[in-house]
Amino acid sequence: MKSWTESIIKQWKTERIKLNKGALIEMIIETENALGFRFPGEFMELYLQMDGFADTEVRGNTYFLWPIHRIMETYRENKNKHFIGFSDSPANGHIIGFLKNRAGVFRHTDQQRPIALSFKESILLIHQDPKLLY
Repeated sequence: MKSWTESIIKQWKTERIKLNKGALIEMIIETENALGFRFPGEFMELYLQMDGFADTEVRGNTYFLWPIHRIMETYRENKNKHFIGFSDSPANGHIIGFLKNRAGVFRHTDQQRPIALSFKESILLIHQDPKLLY
C-alpha cells in the first residue's frame, strides 16, 4: 500500500511540478534546533522524500511548499518568532505554517483558528483544492 506522501508526490510529478530532492535528516534536525521547534512526523515523512518545490511557477492558485532553507530564511526575517511558515500562495500572498505553542496549521494573518488540524491535512487540502485554505 502506498503512503500518503507517495501518492501526493506522484500527483505533483504528473502535474509537472518540479520538486527538490529529499532533505537530509541532519538538515531538518539542524533547522529544528535553530527554530526551537520540532516538526511533526508527517512533515519529516514528506520532506525526507522532497525538500519543497523547486520552481515557484506552480499551477493556478496552489500553495508553493518551501524548501527547508527558505523556511529558515523566512523565519529569521519574520518578527513573529512564534510562527514558522512553510508554504505560500503566490497568487494571493497567503502564508501558512505552524505555531510553536499550538497544534495545527495556521494562516500568518489568523493565528487564532487553525486552517488544518495537522500538516498532512493541510497538504491534502492543498492537493484537493487550495481555495479550501483561504
